Amino acid sequence: MRAGWFVLAIWACGPAPSPRAPADDLDPRDRAASAPEAAETVVADDQRAVAPPGKGLRTGTIERAHLVAVLDAGPGSFLRQLEVAPRLSGKQFVGWQLVQLLDRSGPLHDVDLVPGDVLLAINGRPLSRPEQLQVVWDSLRTANEVSAQLWRGNRKLELHFTVEPAVN
Repeated sequence: MRAGWFVLAIWACGPAPSPRAPADDLDPRDRAASAPEAAETVVADDQRAVAPPGKGLRTGTIERAHLVAVLDAGPGSFLRQLEVAPRLSGKQFVGWQLVQLLDRSGPLHDVDLVPGDVLLAINGRPLSRPEQLQVVWDSLRTANEVSAQLWRGNRKLELHFTVEPAVN
């Protein structure tokens, strides 16, 4: 599989907040929960059902050589593929919300992501501050797995990819 998983790492260091609303292709039941005005009623993770599978992959394998090449290229080259905005609950940061995928032919197109999805953590680590992103970014060089915890409206989902060959 190509580096579609890498959204997990880079999504968190998103560009300046977008004034645009998420795309209208969300399930209507999810649209209300992803709208900015609904942020005050964010449902706790333990009260969320698992989101049904979408068109893309939620699991797979990442070639370590490809992972290292993407990490070496830096976050800027990857960020050209997507647009994100901070998701807030009141004034508290919740995660990074996908506004749109800009490169329809890129590797992220193969992953189960839709506009409105909110990235909460990568490998269990939150990404609300730049130094947290740097810790996650650095850890990916030797990670044997990459997982992302997300919300899709009032549902939760996890993307989980194994990095091969494993580092001992």
